[in-house]
Amino acid sequence: MTHSRFIELLTKEFSDQLIDNEREELEGLLAAHPQYQREREMLVAFWQREKGEYATSKVLFGRVLEKIRIMEAGEDEAGPAGVAPQGIGRRRVRIWYGAAAAVVFAVVAVGYFSHRGVRQPAPARAVAVHWLKRTTRPSQKDSVRLADGTLVRLNSASSLSYPDVFTGSTRQVHLDGEAFFDVSKDAAHPFLISTDKMNIRVLGTSFDVKSYRNETVGETTLIQGSIEVTLADRPADRFILKPKEKLVVENKLATKRPADTTASGSTRYSLANLTYYPNPARTVVETGWLENKLVFSGKDFDDLSGQLERWYDVRIEFRNERVRHYNFTGIIEKETLREALDALKMIEPFRYEIADSTVYIY
Repeated sequence: MTHSRFIELLTKEFSDQLIDNEREELEGLLAAHPQYQREREMLVAFWQREKGEYATSKVLFGRVLEKIRIMEAGEDEAGPAGVAPQGIGRRRVRIWYGAAAAVVFAVVAVGYFSHRGVRQPAPARAVAVHWLKRTTRPSQKDSVRLADGTLVRLNSASSLSYPDVFTGSTRQVHLDGEAFFDVSKDAAHPFLISTDKMNIRVLGTSFDVKSYRNETVGETTLIQGSIEVTLADRPADRFILKPKEKLVVENKLATKRPADTTASGSTRYSLANLTYYPNPARTVVETGWLENKLVFSGKDFDDLSGQLERWYDVRIEFRNERVRHYNFTGIIEKETLREALDALKMIEPFRYEIADSTVYIY
């Protein structure tokens, strides 16, 4: 009965249908029965070697039978590692013969249906998926609970596209703007976030993603867990972030304003630790917005203006290029727009005018 269960789990592994507890059960059987490990290695090696040349189930299955018959007659000279498997007698080989048949059939069937584009009958695949979209206006924040239990908190002027139910092998969403993700753990279904600057793959963790289309810089900040980040225009570059690390990506093609346009399309990136506001409270800059605080440390006025625009629902226009590069550190929490600008004026001198919903900086 144990060997039959091993064959069942092995078949599911080859056809990519194992769930978490079954994977643990399979690993336990492999650890408790060394001969199972040898059987699995031989099948894996044979499948990898032969699957490209023998595309049909009939021919591939025949090759497996031939391989096993040679083994049964004691004529197979070596296993996958170049060493002939020991201790597999006739009775074991006959049992394994059935195992090979089951596994090869499952793998070839999956490959056939995938190649033909025919869906395998599974309840989840039959569910019609509807994509939803949650959008926040400037000065507004919102949160959404996804179908898998993941909590997403959206910052101002952000948009999240997500399915009403997750199907398939992954859980994918699309983000434009900034959001904090508290992802439900599901190792069998990785959580994927795509933005215009980067793509993020995660199994279960909490982190912040900032990627506004009209800004050159995108960031992802890991609070706990681990995530893998790839750049949208350089998919070969992969970064594994550890807790309290931040990846900053600058894409010069995504300019904030027409005046900032540059001929260079290169992407620059850097890895840094979390930034703390230099006061006893040790406020984390990257996630201060979750506490309704606009926190900035060593920020150029040009970069800060984008945050102020979303925070107060205004448009900021610089009439003095020198002021654009002023540097600020501070926290804005309950201040009005005028109070915030007056506080910044105390750090660096500039003038401003407010006309309707536009702020002119001189």
